[in-house]
Amino acid sequence: MKKFLIFVFSLLIFIPLISCRSDDGNKINRKAENPVDTNNNILIVYFSRAGENYDVGYINIGNTAVMAGYIKDYTGGTIFEIIPATPYPEGYEDMKKVSQQETANNIRPEIKNQLENLDRYSVIFVGSPIWYGEPPMIMRTFYDTYKDKLAGKTFVPFGTHEGSGVNSCTRLLKEYFPNAKIFEALGIKGHEVNNSRELVGEWLQKIGITKKEQK
Repeated sequence: MKKFLIFVFSLLIFIPLISCRSDDGNKINRKAENPVDTNNNILIVYFSRAGENYDVGYINIGNTAVMAGYIKDYTGGTIFEIIPATPYPEGYEDMKKVSQQETANNIRPEIKNQLENLDRYSVIFVGSPIWYGEPPMIMRTFYDTYKDKLAGKTFVPFGTHEGSGVNSCTRLLKEYFPNAKIFEALGIKGHEVNNSRELVGEWLQKIGITKKEQK
């Protein structure tokens, strides 16, 4: 009887140990299933505008630029800022007039800088503010310019807004790349972006894009 009790007691101790090992194994497997676990193949493309912004005031760094910086910190990706050849006016009302004219006339504002070595990246974050419910026309310039080289890439849309959301960023991507893999977008209100670093990190974790640990 004594030997039997010892055997039962030993079995009760051993079973939880097996369970713990199995749970640890599952966690490792879930982590390994992340779709992206590297920083060498990530490119973060964004357009942003400083100056006077709606509900924010004058800022030296555009809201979308701040968001792109968070993404870079979390992923280790490479940054490319879309810079217009003709800068937008600093005043908000003046900017509105220019933007409305571009949209009404289907204008493609010229981009000042060129993007090199697109072939080395497989995951492209693409971000912009939302003006009147849509990305600025300069984003169409970007897609028109690099459409062939962007074919086959995986896209992650993001952006800043003041109530309209960023679903239009995803729609524009689908318009240009209907067969592309596009991750869930994240939109942040411009006046909240400076306090949203953790929110960006949670989003990246949710969609499974993590920074590769350096050895």
